[in-house]
Amino acid sequence: MKLSTKILTGMLLLFIAGLFVSNSILKEAYKKADKSDLYWNYGKILEQPFSHIKIEGGNITKIAFEQSDKPSVRIYKNWEGYQKASVKAIVKNDTLFLKFPNTYKDIFEKNWMGWNTLVRVFSPKLLSVTGTDTKFEMFKIKQKSINVNMAGKSTFELESMIPEFDSLHIIQNDSSQVVFEMSPDYKISEAFHVKYVDANLKAVSFLDIGHGQIDSLQLRIADSSGILLSGGTLKKKQQQ
Repeated sequence: MKLSTKILTGMLLLFIAGLFVSNSILKEAYKKADKSDLYWNYGKILEQPFSHIKIEGGNITKIAFEQSDKPSVRIYKNWEGYQKASVKAIVKNDTLFLKFPNTYKDIFEKNWMGWNTLVRVFSPKLLSVTGTDTKFEMFKIKQKSINVNMAGKSTFELESMIPEFDSLHIIQNDSSQVVFEMSPDYKISEAFHVKYVDANLKAVSFLDIGHGQIDSLQLRIADSSGILLSGGTLKKKQQQ
């Protein structure tokens, strides 16, 4: 047998052996995973308590928040960013700081990141959200008040499981977009009620609270910004 043939045969055998080893490792990891955990395929990078969040970057992918008794920050294990620990998370003064590098140059990776939720955040409550150039979504929320401050090219969406809000405080800058709506899992109605909304919109930001019936509305809005309100809220505003 020629030397070159021997080398190629050896490389092929090493490749096949590597596949078997990798498959065995993946199977072992799957066996150890807690299948009762809906997000078992997300690795935890932080498990400290917090009530506020401040995010820098992350608008290339999706960041999801859900209420849970156990606080944590989790990252999708099959994402290269998890292996490289590219997302930084720390807690200071009851605030979770999340920072994304946003230096992804591969167009295929960026497209894949945009279609997937690669970061999930959990906490019993989240009193305020501050974000710059980020994409943050809150699902199945059961709290009545929140402060939102978004800037840069950001999107924020809150889906509520309760139809009654006490107060919403919103500040928007640059080209940020904010949406409040009922969760699809809340089957009774798409409408919700808010006692008080304080909204300050600047630049070309946009706020959607069109399904909300608002008792009292304090609104400061730039000429180039936009807001979607329900007919009932507009009538109340005119009467005030």
